[in-house]
Amino acid sequence: MRAANLELCDLCGANEREFIFSTPRLNGPLVRCRDCSLYFVPSNGDASGVPTAASQMEWLSERALELDLVDPSVEERERPWRELAARERVEELLSFVASGRLLEVGCSTGEFLFASGNHFKATGIEADEGSSGVARSRGLHCLPGSLPEAHLEAEGFDVVALYHTIEHLPSPKRAVSEAQRLLRPGGWLVIETPDIGSPWFTILGARWRQFIPDHRYFFTQKTIRRLCIDAGFEVRSVRQVGKAMSTRLFASRVGRYSKRLGSALSILGARLGVEEKTLRLNLGDVMRLYAQKSGQESGGRG
Repeated sequence: MRAANLELCDLCGANEREFIFSTPRLNGPLVRCRDCSLYFVPSNGDASGVPTAASQMEWLSERALELDLVDPSVEERERPWRELAARERVEELLSFVASGRLLEVGCSTGEFLFASGNHFKATGIEADEGSSGVARSRGLHCLPGSLPEAHLEAEGFDVVALYHTIEHLPSPKRAVSEAQRLLRPGGWLVIETPDIGSPWFTILGARWRQFIPDHRYFFTQKTIRRLCIDAGFEVRSVRQVGKAMSTRLFASRVGRYSKRLGSALSILGARLGVEEKTLRLNLGDVMRLYAQKSGQESGGRG
């Protein structure tokens, strides 16, 4: 599949791609670059017809609701487990860098910003207006909009973190290059994102849980490493990670595969009174990468 007017691969710049499949769960067909094997959904004119990142996020969120992929009543009650996940992310981050200035791109309602406050001077960026407003109402330093719109000072941060953000962005390559500009020499980049190289994609195909309308890029460990190395980072660690969640959210997520089973689990959990119990799942289809900007190591500055 090749044409002069095709959108170029964001990772390697090639214009040859292989069609994988189409599914209503994605905002276009899933394709794979024939040169570097990056999986992505071409923009092809952006079906939402809206120009801003905030408007695009709103449209895609509405699409996820139409497909019944998320239950807002469940998501709203998950905050304690998001806070737990944030604390655990901070704890792991501290094994790489102990202090300094931290930037989280895609900070949502600010759970990670809050959790990191005892160790870092934290700033967030969030394109969703409602979420960024919630973060600011909690007294957190959260900038509305996208990373390019922030116009932040070069070499002003010791950590740039993107937890489940890189797969949403128009250009992961530009985002990682901007992170490289923002980090001091020796600073740390953290990326957490779905791993399409996991067996679950092979087994489930278009029904894989990570296929939702606002996911556009899907990395393997090989392609996420290349993304960072090409931008001037040294990859220090790539690991599979899970997270804590309520049994209520687990039942909701099972519903993405089987509505009947998800509903049955939800009813059973309510009857047994275990909806608030914590589950820890690591399905091996999410990876977390730590990479360091080349240069003298940064010990962190406040």
